[in-house]
Amino acid sequence: MGKSKAQKSKIRKNNPIGIPSMKELEEREELMITNFETGTVESIIDKLQSRAADDKECAAFTIANMADNPKFVASLLENKVIRIAAPLLVDRNVAVRHAIAGCLRNLAACGDHSVSQAMVDQDILTSLVTLFQQYKDPWAPCKSLENKTDSKTEIFLEACNLLWSLCENSDTAVAVFNTKNLVSILLPCLDISVYDLQIPLAVAQCLHTVVEDNSEVIEVLKQPLVLEQLKALMCLSPTEPEHTLLKTLAAGIVLNLFSATFNDCMNDISVKVLEVVASTLDEPVKRLLDLLAEQISSHKLIKLDKYHDEKDLEEKEAAVNKTVKHLDHVLPAKQIALEILTNVCFGNDSSDDWEDLSSSDASDEAEMDVDETEASLMKLGLRIPSEIHGIIVNGKFLEKVIDQIITPSDEVYDVIKGSSLASECLKRLNTVKSRALLCLNNLIHGLELEDLGGPPKLFELWYNIGELLFKKTDTSNIEQLEAVTSSMRAVLKKLAETDCSSEFSCTTERDLDLLIDMYQTVQEPSIKVNIIHALGTIGCLLENLKLPTTFVLIGKIGSFLLDVASKDSHIWVVAEALDILLDVFAEDHLDLLAQRICLVEKLTNMLQFLKGRIKQQRKSLGEHLPLIITVKTNLLRFIKYKNDCNKK
Repeated sequence: MGKSKAQKSKIRKNNPIGIPSMKELEEREELMITNFETGTVESIIDKLQSRAADDKECAAFTIANMADNPKFVASLLENKVIRIAAPLLVDRNVAVRHAIAGCLRNLAACGDHSVSQAMVDQDILTSLVTLFQQYKDPWAPCKSLENKTDSKTEIFLEACNLLWSLCENSDTAVAVFNTKNLVSILLPCLDISVYDLQIPLAVAQCLHTVVEDNSEVIEVLKQPLVLEQLKALMCLSPTEPEHTLLKTLAAGIVLNLFSATFNDCMNDISVKVLEVVASTLDEPVKRLLDLLAEQISSHKLIKLDKYHDEKDLEEKEAAVNKTVKHLDHVLPAKQIALEILTNVCFGNDSSDDWEDLSSSDASDEAEMDVDETEASLMKLGLRIPSEIHGIIVNGKFLEKVIDQIITPSDEVYDVIKGSSLASECLKRLNTVKSRALLCLNNLIHGLELEDLGGPPKLFELWYNIGELLFKKTDTSNIEQLEAVTSSMRAVLKKLAETDCSSEFSCTTERDLDLLIDMYQTVQEPSIKVNIIHALGTIGCLLENLKLPTTFVLIGKIGSFLLDVASKDSHIWVVAEALDILLDVFAEDHLDLLAQRICLVEKLTNMLQFLKGRIKQQRKSLGEHLPLIITVKTNLLRFIKYKNDCNKK
């Protein structure tokens, strides 16, 4: 009956360490082990405080190469090493500045939210802002000789990526970004005719993060000249993978600029944003994965040959690196495109409405009106704005989204997973898959049955999602498991709304056991709720068949839901189980079955316990409170009605 408003998801960053060679990887591993065994942190502090530039560079190199070691990073933070290293961002020696910017970038990008926040707490921003202010005046990359590093450009690139990580994880960093007007320093660097592609990409990624719900930055980016520049980036031809990512980032920025009035811009902004989404989703990936597996296998074969030609080996490695780089740009672009489409499909619901509902002071004596609450919840449900509906349907966006749920063959997967250079691609691929499933969830909620291809196509989709859930989903991957179960729940709900019960006439106890067993293995409440709704909806579909053979299955579902309602520690999960249980057993012809599982008796025993938990936890229930209050009221009515029926 009730829905929880999903949080907008944010894109994860590319591997900040880049694509090292096989030799570099081996040297890096050896260096990490040696350093960690010889009291690294104390040595790093000494070298950072040394007068010798070489010592400072050596310390930075060690930090950069051990940034993905949690124990090492924890030790760095505990010893306040960031406070010592950060001022070197503006060291007189260019090589030191470059090395320090790179190592701090790696730390922030490899770490989680707590690492970035700790870096902010240790005053990294003072020096980082000072570094950016050195780029305040107009500048351009040096057209240097081959093999000569343009340090000024490289330092700016590292600083942009560091700022991106900090702003993504720290509100304090965003506040400093605004206060110091860093947007004015970044904006000129979106010009690809001056800065090529890497600098504009880093700037766009940073802006894509800081612009969300940031009125100060939004005001600046809405200026006509800036907006025209963003529109120009959105029109880039996807001839290079970098172009694909850059134009998609620009579309994401523009969506954030006009998110409150997106539906009013149909003649310009909305159409362009959706065109970029379609173009990005059309970029092929499966072919690249197959190619990458072939290249890795070829490289491995040559390396195993002790008489191999070194030049041939380098060429094979270069081919692998090129394909990995391609995927490193295309997969994040697809992720952003799917997030854009997901948010477009969500409509313009205001979180204030949810807060109003959540802060209700309903009590036992003055229950909130159930019909009024349900109507409010319906208003807040997912919907696709009518102006955008035609573009999505005619542009076959549903098919494009389904195509993103890519699972490579076992052979290809194993080859890529075994490669030090390419294994990160699989993580990004899984993220894209999760975003595609969440986007699919919103599309199913917002489109009509005919837009989804009718009952046969929808049932086929349900079957395919089931295959994905039970055969190709890692149950330890919480994000992906939640995405798959959300999509399954959405498909089943749409099938139930359109009375496609006949499609489920062949359902068996084994089918139900698969979902029940899955429920027993998970701890995340949101995943539990998805599985509860999936089973409950199947129960409603079976009930519509009114066949004797389905009664056993409905009884099994009812017993499972009763068990969940009586044992689960999360009151939200309990309420959802009760909610769907009342739907399954709403019809009078199931009263005999209800008696067999002692439904009314068990619900009566639960009622007082439920009331007590609501009173104790009311202030902490947040957005789930309206649903829980509604379920309690409906439970009272259900018990009274069934008891009256049994007396007759």
